[in-house]
Amino acid sequence: MNLNNPILKRMHAMLHNITRNVVFYSSDMTPIDHQRRLFDSEMKTVLGIPQEVNNMYEYILFLGSDYSRLKMLTIVSACTDVEFLFKQYIENYFDTSAKKSKNFYQRLDDVNNQIFVIKGIDLNDFSFFSRIKLAFQVRHICIHNMGFIDEGFNQKTGLDLPIDSKFDINNTFINETFEAIDQLIGFLDSL
Repeated sequence: MNLNNPILKRMHAMLHNITRNVVFYSSDMTPIDHQRRLFDSEMKTVLGIPQEVNNMYEYILFLGSDYSRLKMLTIVSACTDVEFLFKQYIENYFDTSAKKSKNFYQRLDDVNNQIFVIKGIDLNDFSFFSRIKLAFQVRHICIHNMGFIDEGFNQKTGLDLPIDSKFDINNTFINETFEAIDQLIGFLDSL
């Protein structure tokens, strides 16, 4: 990836340094760190923590939670990076005098149809765009439905996943999303 464009260069660095390296790292390392945070017997008594709970990790699980929200935040952050990338790139390099609503750059089909298709480029022709669109739908259910699949998710993605099941955001999905964003940045850099 050449990245001669200063906006794309900055966005690529931000994606790697903040989202990929900090947020994604935290989603993997926080559970490990919590397993190392041991509770002594006195602390458990004072805080009312059951004696069979040995560390912060077990305490989080005991409370009925888990660490999947950290994976969700990684996808939310990556999608925010894409939204900001489109906003910065389009406003600086495309002649778009029309005012865009606040959430315009989240609506990827609108961005494609109202900005790129008009210029003779259909992002739907690229597999990376499909992956990014899926990530945005996952982002949507993470924000609005705690990661649980609903009918709208299946309709918008073309998937047929069980309604009310949690979308599995694993490291493979996250890395494929990052790769798709890298490909988008490379494509924009080639324009």
